[in-house]
Amino acid sequence: MSADTPIPDLFPDDRTLVPAVVQNASTGKVLMLGYMNREALGQTLRTGRVTFFSRSKGRLWTKGESSGHFLELRELRWDCDADALLVLARPEGPTCHTGTESCFDGRVLFRREGPGPSFETLDRLAAVIRARRTESPDTSYVARLLSGPRSALLKKLVEESGEILAAVYEENPPAIRSEMADLLFHLLVTMERTGTGWDAVMEELENRTGKGGLAEKRDRAKKNQNTKESP
Repeated sequence: MSADTPIPDLFPDDRTLVPAVVQNASTGKVLMLGYMNREALGQTLRTGRVTFFSRSKGRLWTKGESSGHFLELRELRWDCDADALLVLARPEGPTCHTGTESCFDGRVLFRREGPGPSFETLDRLAAVIRARRTESPDTSYVARLLSGPRSALLKKLVEESGEILAAVYEENPPAIRSEMADLLFHLLVTMERTGTGWDAVMEELENRTGKGGLAEKRDRAKKNQNTKESP
């Protein structure tokens, strides 16, 4: 938060409840909706675990207090009218009491034809790739890439990159989309094999934001050199 950003009076009295939308800080997926009063907000900030005022229980309620599926606070924002909160959190397990990741999973009231949210598509694909670890390399292509020689996966990365170059050179939009999808799929497999999560990649991009390209490359080269020289 900027030092000169005024904090609004979200709670004019102790009885005021403000809706708080919880969003997965890593994927952007909306997890749940709860309500906070002044005390719930204070406890959330003190403990780092998202806490609401439960209208049914009539008391403060920390998400996960009975299930162990806490929400680790990462960031808090308020809306332009200062009458709602956006809570960015990292979930420790499923958020919904039904066992789903989000309280909104599987409850589609309306859907227009076309692709869904990109973060959900990527998250589902990453979950499928993760599940393939337990399958036989004889029957699963992904399991073979995850457990076989690294050279097989490296070869696919080079191959898919080359096919993107060819598609771009030929100015073939359908092929560009197809080859980019292939490369992204194999990058997700590589992330799973190397244990590289979205958070780590996003942090790397965040650290580069605001830097000039040449300055960023110099800093990266210096960092890599220092790493090689470390004992």
